[in-house]
Amino acid sequence: MSITSLAHYNVLERIGEGGIGEVFRARDTKVGRTVALKIVSNALAADRATLERLLADAAAATAVSHPNVATLFDVGDANGRHYLAYEFAAGRSLREEMGGAAMNPRRALDLAVQIADGVADGHAHGLLHGDLRPDTIIVTAKGSAKVLDFGLAPWTKGGAARERAAQFPDSMPPDSISVLAYLSPEQAIGSGVDQRTDVFSLGTITYEMVTGRNPFAGPTAADTIVNVIQGRFAPPSEANPAVPKELDAVIARALHGDIAQRQQSAAAFAAELRSVGAILDVRTGDAVRSSALLPIDDTPDRRAAGVLIGALAVGAAATAAAAVWWWLSR
Repeated sequence: MSITSLAHYNVLERIGEGGIGEVFRARDTKVGRTVALKIVSNALAADRATLERLLADAAAATAVSHPNVATLFDVGDANGRHYLAYEFAAGRSLREEMGGAAMNPRRALDLAVQIADGVADGHAHGLLHGDLRPDTIIVTAKGSAKVLDFGLAPWTKGGAARERAAQFPDSMPPDSISVLAYLSPEQAIGSGVDQRTDVFSLGTITYEMVTGRNPFAGPTAADTIVNVIQGRFAPPSEANPAVPKELDAVIARALHGDIAQRQQSAAAFAAELRSVGAILDVRTGDAVRSSALLPIDDTPDRRAAGVLIGALAVGAAATAAAAVWWWLSR
């Protein structure tokens, strides 16, 4: 498609194509910001009922506003073309950030908390992601995570691959492993899904960040689906001794085959990750890590909160040390 402008957007360059249509980097001339402009393909727009479902899902997704989710600013049409204007999340995909190797455990936990917080906000608006994987998460130059395409998995290529996997597992192409390795068991068998499905994907992503390898990826797409359903994997601390053992139980719950045995929300998963991060900070002598305790925000109020938390942490450590000394002196 050759296009220079649409509505109040000046198109700068084509950056890709997805299930919805072509994606462009564009400039919003009304507010002066750069956006990722997704133009709905003719194939989707040709069927009125299909188009209306897409636009309804997109309208619902505009309610999500969180620092760790790429915001959907605008849904509209001009000159007969429908479009979705997203926050332009500049950076590298989480897959590129990992580079096929284990990340520093503390850095991985920090990113995992950010991702889970963003997902929890989407859940609070009644939406599921449904296609969480390293390719649908951007890590910005400032180190912040941005979850892409929240609430629109039924319209993405990854979401479509997950749906096909349950119906035709033996016919999935080899390149679909990068999607299927983050399936939940209920997606793999075509069962009902809810927010705990996203929790499973969060657990898989966190496991891969701290160990450098996906727990379920197999030599073929069919093998990968079987691995997800069987749910066998080594604890992350065995795969990487640098990982705190306390994370093993958190990951095991998130990756439980029984949806009722997982953390019941992304917020609960994030809280458990924060606890592990705090333990790791104490062990490494870094008592306060503001990025793990609070969202990334450098406002004076946030800095003041960080100082207060630091003072409380130091005070608590001193009290604990005094108690130990008193007990031993007896």
